[in-house]
Amino acid sequence: MTDASFQLKVFSGRGLEIEATVTEVTVPTENGEIGVLADHCEYVGLLGTGLVSYSVSQATGVNATASVKRCLVSGGICTFKGTTLTLLADTVDNPDSLDTALVNQDISLLKTQLETLSLFDPEWEALSQKVARIEALKVLAAK
Repeated sequence: MTDASFQLKVFSGRGLEIEATVTEVTVPTENGEIGVLADHCEYVGLLGTGLVSYSVSQATGVNATASVKRCLVSGGICTFKGTTLTLLADTVDNPDSLDTALVNQDISLLKTQLETLSLFDPEWEALSQKVARIEALKVLAAK
């Protein structure tokens, strides 16, 4: 690891999903997105639903290049301590594991269900979160 890099570890119920040495990460939280660099202060927060974007460094020095990778997380917690950013997510989706037809079918079904509910219905919030997650999946699949 160089001085400008740190470890990213992303876990779900299935176990370790992503482990990488990164130079920067953008994380969706319950209070908006946060950006994390190597010298970030210690942090603990709730994950929101959205895209995690992270830059993986390929080399060091003059020839250094970085590739940007993405995944989708939904719920959980996020911590940064020392040189490790850890995401403990309820769900993690990677672009290579997505079925776009199924994503489009799911969002149509959920939007139809959402239209039949009142804002005061207890199910409205859960369905609204599912729609937000699936719309984020569409963005992930398009990139």
